[in-house]
Amino acid sequence: MTRVAYLLKKFPRLSETFVLGEILTQEALGTEVHVFSRREPDDEPRHPQLAALRAEVEVLPSIRSIDPWRSLFAAEGGAGPLLARIEELCAFGPCRAHPRFGSLVAEALHLLQRTRELGIEHVHAHFATDSAVAAMILAALGGPGYSITAHAKDIYREGVDPDLLDLLVARSAFTVTVCDANVRHVEGLVGEEARGRLRRLYNGIDLAAFAREPRADEARDPAHVLAVGRLVEKKGFGVLLDALARLDREGVPFTATIVGDGEEREALVARAAVHGLGHRVEFTGPRDQDHVRDLMRRATVLCLPCLVGTDGNRDALPTVLLEALASGLPCISTPVSGIPEILDGGRAGAIVPCEDPDRTADALTELLADPGRRAVLASRGRARAERLFDRDRQGAVLRDWFEAAARGARERRAEEEARCAS
Repeated sequence: MTRVAYLLKKFPRLSETFVLGEILTQEALGTEVHVFSRREPDDEPRHPQLAALRAEVEVLPSIRSIDPWRSLFAAEGGAGPLLARIEELCAFGPCRAHPRFGSLVAEALHLLQRTRELGIEHVHAHFATDSAVAAMILAALGGPGYSITAHAKDIYREGVDPDLLDLLVARSAFTVTVCDANVRHVEGLVGEEARGRLRRLYNGIDLAAFAREPRADEARDPAHVLAVGRLVEKKGFGVLLDALARLDREGVPFTATIVGDGEEREALVARAAVHGLGHRVEFTGPRDQDHVRDLMRRATVLCLPCLVGTDGNRDALPTVLLEALASGLPCISTPVSGIPEILDGGRAGAIVPCEDPDRTADALTELLADPGRRAVLASRGRARAERLFDRDRQGAVLRDWFEAAARGARERRAEEEARCAS
């Protein structure tokens, strides 16, 4: 089996359940995994599923404590060839212009030694940001090849450098992105060579863990609206609060739970207070996956009114929607990026316009009042999750891609050695 290193900014992260789930799936499929966390993880709750992780999580030394010159002169073959390869990279404009290129070279030099010591055959980076740049530099220095999973902020947000994205994707063994909408967007930013490296692979979830219980709809909490996500602009929780305020004014019975934390928490709590919703809306703060799963079993409907942020940032394939579908929890969301792909264009969940509290309120009112409609969406949602978002099936595809990339790299290396010997 291929020995793969995941190169991540921080691991673990409470908000990145998709990364933990993917690594656990790779381990279950037999892939040997080592995790490099480029920074110390945050002090936050940990998902219980982390206890099942077998991979070692190695936090890289701080950039101040990495001595690139020692790494250069300790390298097999001496410093000369590595310096020449760094100079070649600097010929690319996006590398020259990158404000942290020097520190990423230092990280890559450290990783070059560690990947050789560990026998790493392939490196995978989540997000086409600095971790992917470090992986690209590592490969250019003679380290293992790399792949990327591109998500949302790394391809949509203002400030994304299309030239750097083009370089990262073109030099990768392959680049995954998580929905067809993302593929179309990235294809518009990069050149022909990079487009040939792009592949769509939906994130997967543990369907068994979110299995829909054989219970009557009435066994759920009555009129319980659930929202889960980081409290940031693109999640649209302000729109949700405005919609709930209309329900409150119209006498529609409900309670709401908003799970998560983020930079907008204080503003959202204040907005709820202005609407007089303090007695009906609970902000729980961050919660682990077991707690969220329990809420999904109890809630009546999940609402995630995503929008495009002022900086262009947006969700691509929100994991919480996949989990809700698997839980048989009817969903309301918006037509941002890959969300229509999750909700089957509105057949497996309600889709309302972005930034439209009235249409969101209409959808909430209708679903809360119609158990038959909820049952239809629950059944369709679970079926769609089983068909498209099974992490074992998605993980097997990714494993095969890792193995093919590592095999191709071995064959190229053998051919090169044969040429040198002759």
